[in-house]
Amino acid sequence: MKEEHRAIKNYEGLYDITVSGKVFSYARNRYLARKEDEYGFHIVKLSKKGLSTNFKVFQIWKEAFPELNENMFKGTKIIKYK
Repeated sequence: MKEEHRAIKNYEGLYDITVSGKVFSYARNRYLARKEDEYGFHIVKLSKKGLSTNFKVFQIWKEAFPELNENMFKGTKIIKYK
């Protein structure tokens, strides 16, 4: 079953986020993930018009899915890799 995607605010048509917290890049046509860890990112760098900005994935998710309980988020809320 395919999970619901929603556009990331101010990055519509460039990136989506799923109910579980995976970030999809339309430019790369794939999810942004670490090797063997589909939910490994705490922070992602989103690019638009040549400018890149870092965002906390959980904050993006909360903005896209305000009606959901945070237990639905499967990603990491704290820095996992240093």
